[in-house]
Amino acid sequence: MTCSKIFSGDLPELTNEIIQHFRKDFSTLHSCILVNRFWCRLAIPLLWESPFSIPTRNCHYIEVYLRHLNDEVLSNI
Repeated sequence: MTCSKIFSGDLPELTNEIIQHFRKDFSTLHSCILVNRFWCRLAIPLLWESPFSIPTRNCHYIEVYLRHLNDEVLSNI
């Protein structure tokens, strides 16, 4: 069966519904983006829906984000 036959049926809608159930499971969504391009296109918007809601004890990434944001803003002035 070719790839075009697989994606012409209900598989994209079913896959989307399945991945939607992993909305709060960041580890599983991260694994989904590594499967193939189609799964990646479905999972990435869920991961970036609210990037600072991921529970973590390391808040260093926020400092890096703000530092680069400030550099970019200052260079545009």
